[in-house]
Amino acid sequence: MATAKDFVDRINRIAGVADCLLVRNDGQVISQTVADNEVDSALLQISSGLARDIMTNVGFSHCHYISFNRVNNQTFYIFPIEKYLLGVTQQTDCSVTDMLDQVFRLIGKVSNNSAKAVS
Repeated sequence: MATAKDFVDRINRIAGVADCLLVRNDGQVISQTVADNEVDSALLQISSGLARDIMTNVGFSHCHYISFNRVNNQTFYIFPIEKYLLGVTQQTDCSVTDMLDQVFRLIGKVSNNSAKAVS
């Protein structure tokens, strides 16, 4: 059985991924490839709550991801995975579509909800 560290390492090897971070919904860091996770971890928690509120109020059933553009042109993506949140920093020069497809494939292997949403 793969561990959280194995999952994060596999995500981090995807072309276009600069760094990633896996946290529980309560903010506890499970595994990471980023050097400093404080800002990303806080952003994951806050964004997850806001996304949940938006989905409830508007009537969406599932949020595939949330993205934030950063000053350095590295977009930060947040993927909900059941009781976890995956944060991925995109490399500046990559195929976003290919990167997202590969991330969704790996998420689909570990999550029933995400697998249904992606297919």
